[in-house]
Amino acid sequence: MSTNNHQKFKSRTLADQVSQQLQSEILNHQLTIGDRLPTEPKLMARFNVGRSTIREAVKVLANLGLIDVRQGKGTTVINDTLPRQAVATTLKNAPAIDAYEARKALEIGIVNLACLNRNATDLKAMNYYLEIRAAAANRYSLDAYRHADEQFHEAIAKATHNPVVKDLYDDFWQSFKNRFGDSFTETNLYEEQSTIHQNILTAIKQRDPHQAVDWVEKNINLLEQTTTTND
Repeated sequence: MSTNNHQKFKSRTLADQVSQQLQSEILNHQLTIGDRLPTEPKLMARFNVGRSTIREAVKVLANLGLIDVRQGKGTTVINDTLPRQAVATTLKNAPAIDAYEARKALEIGIVNLACLNRNATDLKAMNYYLEIRAAAANRYSLDAYRHADEQFHEAIAKATHNPVVKDLYDDFWQSFKNRFGDSFTETNLYEEQSTIHQNILTAIKQRDPHQAVDWVEKNINLLEQTTTTND
């Protein structure tokens, strides 16, 4: 990995840490609606980071709808909950192709971060859920198969070690299931999906984001084709 890429990853991780801490203070009402965030210099001093890191962290909070940023007027807390309902409403009304593109974009970002941040415990959990998934498929137990499949993908999201990403994934996944039902985890896809999922795990284990992204895209493309066919 080049020095520039390493610096980008490091900067993003610092910004994530800052945004996570501030988000936690907002959601736990340490900062309440109407409160202003400390100025950039104060946040820089508090977290011992540069201005660009603070601005990136603030942008994350603004994108989540938690704060309002107005030049010359400061940054104000405007919401103390994450926008779960907005995700559900948007997905419910979106064309299928848009929903799958959104899932692909989200899971690509997640698997990239998981390759960077995963630890041995994360890998053990992913491997365990794939074993449960295989056993369920062999028993033709569709409910158990679907549950294990969900847990595998949740384990990848947890492996990012970013609670913002994990919460966003949980909200999106629940809304996605509500929209498309269970058509995206059929056991008749098991053989092909089994290879894909094992390759996703191998890529994360090897910290190879390029391979991980490639296999995530193949998995979602396969599921999208199946859903379209079923429709």
